[in-house]
Amino acid sequence: MGIIYQTVSSAADQRKYPPSGQLIDIGGFRLHFNCAGQGTPTVVTDAGGGAPAISWGLVPSEIAKFTRVFTYDRAGFGWSEPNLKAPRSSQQSVDELHKLLTKAKIEPPYILVGHSLGGANMRLYASQHPEDVVGLVLVDSVHEDQITPEQWKNIGKEFWFYQALRIASRIGLVRLIGEANLLPILKNLKKDLQKYPLVVQAVFDTFKSHCYRPHYWATLSSERANIRKSFEQLREVTSLNNLPLIILSQGSKAPEVSDERVQRWAELQSDLTRISLDSKRIVAEKSGHLIPFDQPELVVDAVKQLVEKV
Repeated sequence: MGIIYQTVSSAADQRKYPPSGQLIDIGGFRLHFNCAGQGTPTVVTDAGGGAPAISWGLVPSEIAKFTRVFTYDRAGFGWSEPNLKAPRSSQQSVDELHKLLTKAKIEPPYILVGHSLGGANMRLYASQHPEDVVGLVLVDSVHEDQITPEQWKNIGKEFWFYQALRIASRIGLVRLIGEANLLPILKNLKKDLQKYPLVVQAVFDTFKSHCYRPHYWATLSSERANIRKSFEQLREVTSLNNLPLIILSQGSKAPEVSDERVQRWAELQSDLTRISLDSKRIVAEKSGHLIPFDQPELVVDAVKQLVEKV
């Protein structure tokens, strides 16, 4: 009965939440993307860990007012099909994005914008395709030295938790718990989104439908399991020479976060300025980690600065 419930409900989700953009096959699986606006350079975005492109909120539509913007879902997230034959490392994401941009005929130059884990992917992309990239915006990006030994242990536990959710989602159990508002991940996200404009809150139901798919948890599990590999790949990016770089960092402290942890994050964010001779850091004083939701205008303004500069 659980499998039937999952199958029927998944079909209903597909009708209710159809892809908002296009799907292109890049070698046995299709990636979903949207392209809006006109002008050059093209702004290419990559979302945070486990997040679809809709997590950029109002940012893409505002950027589209002054240049072309390209948003996409990494394999297994959003409306993109999974590719679980390969470990979900930053290098894998970079390779797939490059294929997608080529197949979709999105010509360079690019300004890359990455949030959280997407920042790691965009740093790596910029280092490997310098001829195509004219600017980079890191939005509260991960840092290769951010995870403590204790946090590495927690990541191991998360891996098994996500595997359990993958299995449970096959028989509709994740969907059943989620619809009852009893799944902590979704419950907390729904609560956090209440403070944002209705257009941002509206992404929740779409994202929730994606979370009910087994391949979402399989992909997230692989992404977390390969985070060490991604950070090792990132350590090879010691310099982007004089590539224009803007770093946006969270500036609002949550009550449950220690002063020591806040200070450590600020230091790591400041350290990111070293990777380019033309860099600057801006603190988003009213934002936590979700700067695209908290202060989307800062992301848009950072992009606009680079567009005007190049």
